[in-house]
Amino acid sequence: MTLSFIRHKIVEVEPLADGSLSISWRLADSLTEVEMAVKIRPPDLEITEANAKVIRSPHGECAAAPGFLQKVVGVRVGPGLRKIASGLMGGNAGCAELVEGVLECANAAILHFTVPQIQANAKGTEEERKKRYQDMLRFNPRLVRSCVAFADDSPLMQGLNL
Repeated sequence: MTLSFIRHKIVEVEPLADGSLSISWRLADSLTEVEMAVKIRPPDLEITEANAKVIRSPHGECAAAPGFLQKVVGVRVGPGLRKIASGLMGGNAGCAELVEGVLECANAAILHFTVPQIQANAKGTEEERKKRYQDMLRFNPRLVRSCVAFADDSPLMQGLNL
């Protein structure tokens, strides 16, 4: 017997006139179909609105999506979001798909602000790019050790003493 499973995810970020971001997330697979809309307000990246529509899900608890999702309104995108979202909306009585959607919307908001900076850093000689990344690390030391590129033994970290 051949089993098939297809999954599509779409995340879109739209900057609004007031400076906030409108993020839409859609998951459609062989078992589940969920749509989510989240608004995030800079500079502290607070979730100001969150709505979802569960069209189909193998998990009956996900039918209470609007109630679960309202729990993340007021939460800030940043460290600990995975644990906060899982605690508020996950567990036996929660909906893992909604937790996943909130985390992917947060990821999209972060990428919205970081991709232009990464693209700008891609220009110039290797030494110029390294200096720009090191300046970025000095400006935001929370990035240190956040990924393999900023690990202690990385060439980008040489001579920084952070």
